[in-house]
Amino acid sequence: MSGIGAWTETITNMLPPNKRWITGHDATGKSVFKESPPQLYHGRENVGGMARSYAVSKIPAVLKDEADIKAYRNDDPAQEPTSYKATDIVVPNGTGANLVVVDLMPGGESQLHQTVSIDFSICVIGDIISEQDNGEQVHLKPGVRVSTDVWVEMLMSGQDHIIQRGTMHKWINPSKTNAARFVAVTLPCEPFEIAGKMLEEVHLKGTGPLQEDGSRL
Repeated sequence: MSGIGAWTETITNMLPPNKRWITGHDATGKSVFKESPPQLYHGRENVGGMARSYAVSKIPAVLKDEADIKAYRNDDPAQEPTSYKATDIVVPNGTGANLVVVDLMPGGESQLHQTVSIDFSICVIGDIISEQDNGEQVHLKPGVRVSTDVWVEMLMSGQDHIIQRGTMHKWINPSKTNAARFVAVTLPCEPFEIAGKMLEEVHLKGTGPLQEDGSRL
């Protein structure tokens, strides 16, 4: 990644390319794979990046006439908040769903942040620490690959995952040599009061590397 906020199709060659397929229907009603734009990462140098894998503007989603695909393919996030180039962790209209892939460089550490959302995050490659603002941590690990008698690879021991409920947290890659990846789905939640303050989106600069925050990491 050339700098803070740069767009790139990959963050590091330490991780395999992240592939995404979108399905739809042809004129006869048969299921098909649809053309989709490249998945682009937006992030911070030496920390990592986040790619919007897909998003819809409301739940239940409107799939008629491929309205969701057209919105996602739009290059202008100001025009379409579900654009593949939008960098929001949560779709800003408060009714949509967002699927993101986050890659963390070796030693990468995000800044403390909270969003008005419930987030389902799954560790898929490497080790990732989720740290709360009280200092508590959990260590997330991916499944372990093994081969069966018929040489079919299977994932054993599950994929560690975490549910963030409007909480202040940050992501840390504890490895100094290996990159890591997690996948998350974020859904907006109703704002509620926490210790006398209403939940709002907050990104605390300076809690990670001392740089201006050029992304949502």
